Amino acid sequence: MRWLLGEVFLGFLAIVAAALTLIPLLFNVSSRTNELLEAGQWLIILLFAVEYGMGAVEAPSKRRFVLNPWRLVDAATIVIPLLTLIPGASGLLRSSPVLRLLRLARVIALGARAGSVMTRGEETAAVQAAAAPMQIKLLPGGANTEPRPASWEEFVRWARDPGEQWFSLANVGADNLAAVAEVTGIPKDFISKHLLATGYPHAEMTGRHFSLFVWVPEPGSGGTVTRNGLLLLASERSVVTFCRRPASLMEQAARAEGSQLGGLPFPVRITCRFLQAVLDTNETLVARFERELSELEDLPVRESRPQFFERTFRLKKELSAAQTDLWRLRGVLKELAEGKVRLPRSGSAELAFLRELADSADYLYETASNLREGVLSLIDLHLNVVSFEMNRVMRVLAVLSALGLIPAIVGGLLGMNLVDNPWPLTLSQVAFSVCLAMVICLYFFVVKGWLR
Repeated sequence: MRWLLGEVFLGFLAIVAAALTLIPLLFNVSSRTNELLEAGQWLIILLFAVEYGMGAVEAPSKRRFVLNPWRLVDAATIVIPLLTLIPGASGLLRSSPVLRLLRLARVIALGARAGSVMTRGEETAAVQAAAAPMQIKLLPGGANTEPRPASWEEFVRWARDPGEQWFSLANVGADNLAAVAEVTGIPKDFISKHLLATGYPHAEMTGRHFSLFVWVPEPGSGGTVTRNGLLLLASERSVVTFCRRPASLMEQAARAEGSQLGGLPFPVRITCRFLQAVLDTNETLVARFERELSELEDLPVRESRPQFFERTFRLKKELSAAQTDLWRLRGVLKELAEGKVRLPRSGSAELAFLRELADSADYLYETASNLREGVLSLIDLHLNVVSFEMNRVMRVLAVLSALGLIPAIVGGLLGMNLVDNPWPLTLSQVAFSVCLAMVICLYFFVVKGWLR
């Protein structure tokens, strides 16, 4: 039923209904045909009415639904035909001039209905993305604890008196920033700037919070990779993270604790585990890129297909993005390891761990750079082979054209008949001369290497 009332199918029906409306205006049709056309239009209008009613029932705000410009177009496509059914005005509205005006207005409304399919789809996707509710998870500060879902009320109580806990809020967007800022006391502009308006990993100490923004790669369908932005804020006792989309980083961080982190303060320990989980995610991604490049290198060079170039160009794009993120992340880790940016309640115990993370990030960056160079070399190899094969084909075509030019010229000079020609030649002599010229020409092409 959903596909029947979907935007694509209803847009197609709007085009059909507009055509059915114009046919009686442009052609002389019988009364029986006119009745069938009217029946088809009423059936389509009924589907429009059903879709409008279901949308009104499911809409969270009835007033906003009714006043939506596209819904006003929907209402026009339904109401205009219904005007002809009003008993008191039936005779006036069914008169020829007024009826033609109604038909024209119906065509305009149906045309707008059909033309809005793409815009409606984009608006629907945007509304669905914006309407996704926040997901809240909690990692208590005790030993051997596991993340668990938390409620908004629990987060509000924690924000009033933050303790040694890590709260993670996912699906944080412009629509719920005000509520988050009011509860946490963190300025809305600060969260928006460091989460929604930034484009690269960075760390800084601002006021009473240490802020850290990173990109977390997430493998998608078809080999694609999506990047999820995460903002970590660490205070003297607690940690809170904001994610653009749901992520499993808290679960990874809960399993990433090293032996050298046990005695560190809670914010320092969680931040180090957070950074370790981010690096582990990037390491998994780079390893996947390495396997994919190995598979591409095993493909026969002379059997390049469009799918090969599609995969390699996508891989080059993903490696470029990973290389950029790792370069920025490496810089952040070096600043933390060298003490240029300090964590709340930090000392010197975590510096060795941060240096190890910085070295790992440096290794991953170099690996991503080498993989990208390998992809570029592989693309050049296949392009050169394809170009070489194309040149061979063009050379063969040139040889065939040159060879075919000899009998074409001779035939054009001698014509179709040798009788009464001024040259005393027979058909066998002409054939021999043509074949000899073609063999000599072919010999020179072989000597030049064009047929190798």
